[in-house]
Amino acid sequence: MQLNDRIAGLLVFLAGAGIALYALTFPSTPGAGIGPGAFPLLIGVGLSLCGTVLIWGGWVQRGGPRLDAEETPASPRLAFNGVLVVGALVFYALAAETVGFFLAGSVFLASLFLAFGVNRRWIAPLAVAVTLGIHVAFYTLLRVPLPWGWFEGMAW
Repeated sequence: MQLNDRIAGLLVFLAGAGIALYALTFPSTPGAGIGPGAFPLLIGVGLSLCGTVLIWGGWVQRGGPRLDAEETPASPRLAFNGVLVVGALVFYALAAETVGFFLAGSVFLASLFLAFGVNRRWIAPLAVAVTLGIHVAFYTLLRVPLPWGWFEGMAW
């Protein structure tokens, strides 16, 4: 089977275009210069541009590397990591409202850091620091409320 960046680029472009088109359907925020669809639109346009660059690079490359399914053994570790990422996203989607962003985000990041080989002594502090940084960025700077869950009494 012949593979190159044109296929990946087309998928990235289509995903970005879909995100951008969907973001255009978000309602505008009265009295604000930026609405809820601004960041998804920006991300969608960025993905579409990246997809275009991949398509162009694949077109210039012509042909691309050859990949035979029989020659590439499936890695159980890669499959596990893929399932773990999807599972962590599902966990966050189901647990965030109940347990809160801080706990769900920290568990989400710690599990991924552990699976992807981050030094064990850095996992907990890094997961908490990144979660706190994301919370400050969204809650304070962007004014996007994140669920407090069990920590509702500590909300600021």
